[in-house]
Amino acid sequence: YRRLYLDPLKAALDKTVSGAYPPGSTFKPFTALAALEKGLIDSHMFSQCRGGLAFGKRTFRCTHTHGATDLHKAIAESCNVYFYRLAAEYGVGMDIIAEMGQKFGLGSRTGLGVNAEAAGKMPTRAWMTLRNKGQFRLGFGLNAAIGQGATTVTVLQLALAYAALANGGTLFQPQIVSAVETSAGTVVQEFSPRVRRQLDIRPENFALVQKALVAGVNETSGTAYRARLADVSMAGKTGTAQVSHHVVRGEEAEKVWYFNREHAWFAGYAPARSPEVAVVALVEHGGAGGKHAAPIAFEVVKAYQDIQRARAAGLKPGAKDPTQKATVPVKGGTP
Repeated sequence: YRRLYLDPLKAALDKTVSGAYPPGSTFKPFTALAALEKGLIDSHMFSQCRGGLAFGKRTFRCTHTHGATDLHKAIAESCNVYFYRLAAEYGVGMDIIAEMGQKFGLGSRTGLGVNAEAAGKMPTRAWMTLRNKGQFRLGFGLNAAIGQGATTVTVLQLALAYAALANGGTLFQPQIVSAVETSAGTVVQEFSPRVRRQLDIRPENFALVQKALVAGVNETSGTAYRARLADVSMAGKTGTAQVSHHVVRGEEAEKVWYFNREHAWFAGYAPARSPEVAVVALVEHGGAGGKHAAPIAFEVVKAYQDIQRARAAGLKPGAKDPTQKATVPVKGGTP
C-alpha cells in the first residue's frame, strides 16, 4: 500500500472523480457560450489567426494558422487565437468564463457520494489576484479562455457538462445505480434521473455550439475527423492540455519526459443529432487529443451501440449479431 501511495503515477487514485486536470480545448464551448450569452459576440464575428497573438511581452501560440475564423470554425478546428481575442479584445474576462463554467457544474463537487471527490477550479479574477500576491495579469484570462492556467476539472464533471450541452441545458446529478433487481430479474427499486439544475441559456446559442461540435468530428478539417468510425454518429471536442513542466522528485531523469507531456482529451456525445450518451476520454500525459483520446471515445460509443443492438435483437450483451457488419476507422473519407 505504501508503494502504491507513493507512486508518482498515483495508481491508487480513482482519477475519474478524484483527479483534477486542465481541460484544455474541451473547455472552449463554455467560453463560447459565455461570450454569446453576454452579447459580446455573435456567430458572424471573424478573427484573423496568424498562428499566435502578441499580448504584452508574450506571444500566445495557436496550433496552426487558421486564417479568417468564426465561432463555428474556432470550435471545430480548435483555434486558440479566436478565444485569446475573446479575452483580450471582446471583454470575455475570467469572471464571465468562470460564471459559465460554474453553471455547468465545473469547479464544484458533483455530489456523487462515492470516494473522495475533487472539486476542480473555476478561477475568478479575485482568486487569481489573491493567489499571485495582489497582482493580476490579463494573460491569466487568455489562458482561462482555452481551459488552461489554473482551470481544472474532473472527468466526471466534464461528462456531465457535455451531457448538458447535448440535451440543451439540463444538468443532471450523477448516479451509479439505475435499479435494484432480484436474482430472478424482478425490479425491487428504480432510481429516476435527478436534475441538478436547468440552465438559463438561449436555445439558439446552444444550437451554434452543438453544430460546431458536430463539425469537429464530421467535417474534414475537424480535429477529431481522422478518429471517427464509419457507423458511429458523434459530436465532440478534442483537447490537448499543457501541463506545468517540472522535474518529478524521486524519478530518474529519463522518466521525467512523461510527466511533462500534455494530457489528451476528448469530450462528446452520441448520436450527434439525438444524443443518448455522453463520453469523456482522458489519457493522462497521453499527447494529442485527436490522435490518442478521440479513438478511445469512439470505441466506447461503438460498444454502447453494439449492446443496444443486441438488446433490440433479443441477444445477450456481448453475443455476436450475425447481421452486423465490421466497423473500421474512416480516414480521408475512405472506409
